[in-house]
Amino acid sequence: MIETTLPAKRAISEIVHAYRMIQGDDKRPLSLRDFSQALSDILEPYGGSVSHQSVKNWEDRTHLPHHFFMMQIVFHAPMDWRRDFAQDVLAALNPKLYQPATDIGRRAIENGQKEIIRFRSSSTAARHISSSNGTQP
Repeated sequence: MIETTLPAKRAISEIVHAYRMIQGDDKRPLSLRDFSQALSDILEPYGGSVSHQSVKNWEDRTHLPHHFFMMQIVFHAPMDWRRDFAQDVLAALNPKLYQPATDIGRRAIENGQKEIIRFRSSSTAARHISSSNGTQP
């Protein structure tokens, strides 16, 4: 079976969006720059940083965050939303190894898994239709 990053990308997109909404004000989410700076504040003493473009790519499902950076945040962040965020992301990246810290992470991972189930079901249905018509999928 082909492994896909689809569930992780969907879950991380949802996690990023949820944390930006919570950290923002009543009318808008925390800006990409402010969000990335809050994460970078943890990483800078260790030579790391997160750009606003990286945060945008995570939220847009273009790229996945680097596991190492999330581990650094978990280990070095104070007991605040940034640690919870990083732990939720780690759980989305590898749900067999990590547990989400919050309901945000749990819901996002469940939604990502539902998406892959829908994808597999539609792929199976397409193969079944193709085989019954005598065509290749």
